[in-house]
Amino acid sequence: MKYVVYLFLSLSLTACGGKTGKEEKELATKNFIDCDFYSAKKNAELAVDYAGGNVKVSVPALLIIGKSSEFLGQQSTAYEKIVELVPGVDDKAGARKIADQFVQRLSTMAPDKVKSCTQLQG
Repeated sequence: MKYVVYLFLSLSLTACGGKTGKEEKELATKNFIDCDFYSAKKNAELAVDYAGGNVKVSVPALLIIGKSSEFLGQQSTAYEKIVELVPGVDDKAGARKIADQFVQRLSTMAPDKVKSCTQLQG
């Protein structure tokens, strides 16, 4: 009986733990580097949903959403959300500049991948 109670509590804690968005953000980053902007955007949106108020997850995911939307020619409110979340970023142009720097940093982290993806090359 004692083990049944432990099992029940363990399963309850696991079920209530929920997702944090970290895995989705990592997958979105991988998709983005692989030039799969549809999947990157989708996974980044999930990361933002799961992240709640965690800016360490939501801001990078919003950067991926913003840049992916640009590359796909789609509208997005990602940059506006970054302005709301990041102190010192006063407008969409500032958020877009951060997104461009994010892409530049990716080229140093995964140069071979960036070489094969024309959108990430500048």
